[in-house]
Amino acid sequence: MSNSKGGLLTLGALIIIVAIVTIAGAAQLLISWGEAVALIIAFYGCWLIVASAIRARNPSKYERSAFSLFGWGMLLAAIGFGWDLNIRTEGNWLYTLAVVLLLLGILAIVAALKTSSKKV
Repeated sequence: MSNSKGGLLTLGALIIIVAIVTIAGAAQLLISWGEAVALIIAFYGCWLIVASAIRARNPSKYERSAFSLFGWGMLLAAIGFGWDLNIRTEGNWLYTLAVVLLLLGILAIVAALKTSSKKV
């Protein structure tokens, strides 16, 4: 995704995410306005995870690696979903901690599989 198609694809995904969350917030469907920013961050993180899979199939030499993009996606998803859980559970931070630990565990497994596949 070194060309502008990857950037345009990501911009389009971000616009769609913002539009869907805004519509759901305006219609008061399952979310409140306080959760909108958290969900935008979380769903954008999910998009970055999908974009990392696209980048892994078509890597470029001078671009961020697919693993790096996956890591940023996991971080944003953890922050967004943790923030949303914190809002929904009225400040019970244990759910947020559980989400962050779950996503860090997934990232550790992916990192281990990445390093083990290089040795073979």
